[in-house]
Amino acid sequence: MVVPLSKQIKAIHASLAWELGPGSDNAHVLVVSAEGDPELRGLARRWRRAAPAADGIWEYSDSRLPAADPAEVTLTLGQTAVDVASASAWARVLGADLNVAVYHPAFVGLAEQERRLATRLLLDTVLGESAVETWVGSIETVIEEPLDPVPLIGLRAVIRELIERFTDAAGDPAWVLMEGSTQDGDRVLAGAQIPLRSATAPHLDTYVAVSVPYTARTPEGLPTDSSLASLQDFGDHLNSRLGASGRLVAHETYAGVRTLHLYVDGSTPAVEQLRPAIAGWDQGQVSLASAADPGWQHVQHLRS
Repeated sequence: MVVPLSKQIKAIHASLAWELGPGSDNAHVLVVSAEGDPELRGLARRWRRAAPAADGIWEYSDSRLPAADPAEVTLTLGQTAVDVASASAWARVLGADLNVAVYHPAFVGLAEQERRLATRLLLDTVLGESAVETWVGSIETVIEEPLDPVPLIGLRAVIRELIERFTDAAGDPAWVLMEGSTQDGDRVLAGAQIPLRSATAPHLDTYVAVSVPYTARTPEGLPTDSSLASLQDFGDHLNSRLGASGRLVAHETYAGVRTLHLYVDGSTPAVEQLRPAIAGWDQGQVSLASAADPGWQHVQHLRS
């Protein structure tokens, strides 16, 4: 079974990883993972979306699932055993990011590359690969136990709190409003989903910027209430036009222009579907530009 399965998955892309394990709601799970590579996340997500429905025996995932009981898990790297129960971490929440430094007594006997691999596998085992990519910010590997450490398993509670704080009842990202200024001193209003990470929708791998001019503005160049309502309706219109093929993830407004930051599924005609949708704006010429961006780099300056 292993050889033909590996051959099939490598035919999708040579760098995809796969593994079999116990499922969360079914007996077994087949995981096909991008191994943290944003260039491959969309491909792995499309594979999962095309997979059969779970049937009680098999389920399918594009990221490693957290272990049901991580305290019982021991990883083996060469001749070194790394048990989850002995791992601890220094942890700090900054905004919507959980920054961690991970320690295990066995790290001292591993090479740096092995320590980094073990750290990532430990986090995936405890939290699941999707949660790591969505909520974990900086990751350090340390060979001396940090001050005031928490058991690595305790990070599950922190992730639950972040999810409760930054997602709604349907599991969709919350939004935050921000204010700042440009280098020229123009006042800027912005809004963005939290978390603003491609792992929330890895199949949305194409960036689309829609620049929308507005005529009713304050002396600072910001929209008046009437323009603000029209801009909101326009953004909602584009979002609804995309459906499951895309999403508005952020916007910036200053100097008479609102830029809508959208991400769409590059395997669909979503970009072309947006072009007729922008034609009805009556406050100036709307422009649209798109580019491949699986890591959502175009909006990283808006991560809070």
